[in-house]
Amino acid sequence: MFGRRWGILRCLLLAAAFLLTACGSPAASQSDPGSTPSAHTNKDVCTRMLDFFHTTLGVPEAQVAELSQGTINATIGMTGSCYLNLKPRAPYVAWLTLRNMRKPDHTDPEGGRYHRLDGFDEEVWRSADDSFLTRIGTWEGMIAIDDKIAATSSVPLKMTDAKVRDTITFLIATTRELH
Repeated sequence: MFGRRWGILRCLLLAAAFLLTACGSPAASQSDPGSTPSAHTNKDVCTRMLDFFHTTLGVPEAQVAELSQGTINATIGMTGSCYLNLKPRAPYVAWLTLRNMRKPDHTDPEGGRYHRLDGFDEEVWRSADDSFLTRIGTWEGMIAIDDKIAATSSVPLKMTDAKVRDTITFLIATTRELH
């Protein structure tokens, strides 16, 4: 009798083990194989962002904010960011966040806060407060620019159509390069 029960128990355990390995865990099956962590650092994000603000947008005072300086050498891994201000301890003029969503997501973000923009190599959305979002594979990039603070620069930033296009192009390129 004991042998028969043991045999049935072994069969059930083997079947359960087979099902677990064949089906995989829910977290693993929801991840995309391309969802590997980024080896780049937050410094890479900030360097690109500073160059973009100084050179393309023409905001000479832009600098890395204290919040970002504490994690500047950290590897992005699954999430990285950079915050800029115009002077120490001042409000942020802009921030950029990159995150790995672990699986591709091409649904419209945040239920209507953003509206989709056409005419770009990747999907892009814009919010009313000049936040821009793109999704490339498993990675999402988001940049926000505070127009009111940017307008206080020695060379006031006005988000013209050309500057918006430059910002979106920068966001797409940075998301592609740093993931």
